[in-house]
Amino acid sequence: MIADVIRTCLGPRAMMKMLLDPMGGIVMTNDGNAILREIQVQHPAAKSMVEISRTQDEEVGDGTTSVIILAGEMLSVAEQYLEQQMHPSVVIGAYHQALDDMLTVLKDIRYAASGYFRQLAFLESQHTSQP
Repeated sequence: MIADVIRTCLGPRAMMKMLLDPMGGIVMTNDGNAILREIQVQHPAAKSMVEISRTQDEEVGDGTTSVIILAGEMLSVAEQYLEQQMHPSVVIGAYHQALDDMLTVLKDIRYAASGYFRQLAFLESQHTSQP
């Protein structure tokens, strides 16, 4: 549910959300983390999603919307297997294996950035980060 609300805030056709702040004012934003700070959630999975967004913002400063969408998709896929009575530890094990496989692929396709390209990559990453 949370990922569905946040999903429309990503990409070139991102839509703004109208929020009511605690003082009764209207806030317009398409920042996933800002939206999640303003909503009240009770469900444990929803609380985890809010915490994922907060951690992403604190550690990286960007990508909160993307991480919520990714986590939402992972939960959606896991739900299908849980409904088929698959044990949660099997689903978790599969996600761990997928992570290991992904890290192996990334190590195989990486290349060393040096000189000009390294500086350019650094500057671009700083330019796209939030202040």
